[in-house]
Amino acid sequence: MKKKLFSPKLKNFRENAKIKIDNSKCEYIDKYTNKRCMNNLDFYPEYCKMHTIIEYNVYIDKSNILNGNGLFAGAYGFKKNDIIGIYSNPETKVSLGDLYKRCDNYDKKEKCWEYVFCKIGHKNNTTCWDNLDIRSSLMRNINDAYNTKYRNNSYFMVKNNKVYVIASVNIKPKSEIFINYGKDYWN
Repeated sequence: MKKKLFSPKLKNFRENAKIKIDNSKCEYIDKYTNKRCMNNLDFYPEYCKMHTIIEYNVYIDKSNILNGNGLFAGAYGFKKNDIIGIYSNPETKVSLGDLYKRCDNYDKKEKCWEYVFCKIGHKNNTTCWDNLDIRSSLMRNINDAYNTKYRNNSYFMVKNNKVYVIASVNIKPKSEIFINYGKDYWN
């Protein structure tokens, strides 16, 4: 059962998305014993760290480039062109118009666009996903290696109205995953 996310369409989304739900437990059920894991989720959306590595081959840890977190390759690493994960999900989908309305009421406009990915479409047909909510996607933890000694090793790909994170090179196990946020992010 996926955790309920705060809708990015709500006016108070930014405040609610930062609220950590206490006592959230891992949803992993062992296929041999049929017992559910009782570990806390912390900042993982669905499974605890151990089961996230097993299920998705990624984990969250202290970033090599920031004071915050980053996303790292699990025990198997990734080959070039592998799908690392999905950034988008239906619960975080929001129109560009709704984002503009919300950002107009926000003090620091540049902060309003954190964790937002938009697939540019014709006129009013731009689709966006806002993954500010910590339970929205593991992929929200990927940093951009811009202006560091590291290189981006993945990229976004939109296919069938989903946003995927794809490995652009082979990524070794335990290596941090980096992605290009786009030139507009840094201007």
